[in-house]
Amino acid sequence: MKILFLSNEFPNSLKPGKGTFNYSMIQALSKLHQTHVVSPVSWMDELSHYIQNKARLNREWLSVDNTNFFSVEYPRFYYIPKLLRQYHGQFLHWSIKHKIHKAISKFQPDIILSYWLHPDGEVAVKAAREHGIPVVVMTGGSDILLLTKNHRRKRAIKSVLEQADGVITVSNDIMKAVKNLDIHPEKINIVYRGVDQNLFTPGNQQEARQRLGLPQDRKIIVSVGRLEPVKGHSVLLDACLKISKQGPPFTCYVLGNGSLETALKQKTKEYGLGEFFQLTGSQQQSRLADWYRAADVIVLPSLSEGIPNVLLEAISCGKNFVASHVGGIPEIADPCCDQLVTPDNSEELADAICDMFESPVQNEKRIFKPSSWKESAVQLSQILSDCSTQFASGLITKQKTRPSDQRKKRNTQQQT
Repeated sequence: MKILFLSNEFPNSLKPGKGTFNYSMIQALSKLHQTHVVSPVSWMDELSHYIQNKARLNREWLSVDNTNFFSVEYPRFYYIPKLLRQYHGQFLHWSIKHKIHKAISKFQPDIILSYWLHPDGEVAVKAAREHGIPVVVMTGGSDILLLTKNHRRKRAIKSVLEQADGVITVSNDIMKAVKNLDIHPEKINIVYRGVDQNLFTPGNQQEARQRLGLPQDRKIIVSVGRLEPVKGHSVLLDACLKISKQGPPFTCYVLGNGSLETALKQKTKEYGLGEFFQLTGSQQQSRLADWYRAADVIVLPSLSEGIPNVLLEAISCGKNFVASHVGGIPEIADPCCDQLVTPDNSEELADAICDMFESPVQNEKRIFKPSSWKESAVQLSQILSDCSTQFASGLITKQKTRPSDQRKKRNTQQQT
């Protein structure tokens, strides 16, 4: 089976750390099936990077870990910044339709797989219909949980889900959110993301700290995630202020980049937390395992989540975590090991972190164990294969009703 994967959430030369979970998924999937990736890159990202670094997007770039199991192309995505987001599907379609047509004509995929429901999923559905091939869309959390709060984007996302031949979610919580949009339950599947179990393994804490140049004589908090409002780092900063006044000596290392970097730095200085709260930027996957091993506790104070890769990786490294009680996190948390807190509550977060400082690690008692990417890819492969078979036999079309068909039906009823 040939698979065409369409998503903007994929590493590129401007943002090598973007969508690494999709890279790992496609790398594992491509060992089972021939795979081609089309990953649109924002023209604003290209312009910003050129202004700051005097360097252009390298469209021939591939991760150094690539083992030639798949090919990638990076078309440019044009849109109006901060406006008309409900039309980004149309903008993306206009931007890359010739690239998609050429890729499909040359590669001849048996199925299209897309990650991120809007705008990527909308374009994937259009391309699949134009070329008469099945399409499966994946949702990882924010698209179905946050974007649908906007009425117009919710309508666009619902249309994508209705027209897709299959839907893949990464948690039970997200599956329920999809079902709440009245999507046919038989075409919804759950596939938990995998973990690189060769990289993310338990290890000696002191040795990890030594390799990273971290202090041995204080508690260490590690939080991994984009510096964006939804990740709750401002709540973590407030919690660290409380801990600094009553807890043991500690340092919280926040690994990631994003729009809140300047604001967080300013607030850290205002609070006088320079030695307690440090922004260390994005880290290579090869170094993340040592960050987990070095930590006394992993903290994820997000306001919304699916199943976070960060926590799957932390569990694989033998670590306990404190995280917000949101999304699919309760599905992987263990009451013997982890603590869940109310989102956007710095007092509760601080208390949970302090409790974790005093609690012995009991990771060996965990009930939930993350899958490997190979295991995840096998599940995904079976779903795509079944979808392709059903599409070829004509079974899927009976389960779908396109918006255009609904309009035709309403018009007919009105005329009669």
